[in-house]
Amino acid sequence: MTDLIKGQCLCGGVAFEVARDGAMSACHCRMCQRWTGSVFIDMDVEDDDMTLVSHDTLAWYDSSDWAKRGFCSRCGSSLFYRMKTDGAKWAVLAGTLDLPAGHTLSMEIFVDEKPDYFDLAGERPRLTAEETLARFGGTDT
Repeated sequence: MTDLIKGQCLCGGVAFEVARDGAMSACHCRMCQRWTGSVFIDMDVEDDDMTLVSHDTLAWYDSSDWAKRGFCSRCGSSLFYRMKTDGAKWAVLAGTLDLPAGHTLSMEIFVDEKPDYFDLAGERPRLTAEETLARFGGTDT
């Protein structure tokens, strides 16, 4: 088992721990761009592997029929989104985590919505919006 990976918002009002490494991915959808100001790079975390240590300033935005987005109501940091289904998965923003070296992206999604002004290096699956929705069964992020 991996050591706990700690994470937090900018002010420390929301702190959490992840019990084991998950896959890293990048989402380029317009909703994630507006939420983060850029690409959403995250670690996928199983519900049982996520522990909220402090969450007095945690607020949620109900962004779609199948996911909600967590952020700090004090400092405004975007933190994660969580699926609404039982056994929910979390997509935790990589920048909020104290990650050890060696993590790489496993996939990019919504690449047809990616702005022209940057490209992420490396070889990995890159799915369009249509391919992403077909694979994961959603209608929006």
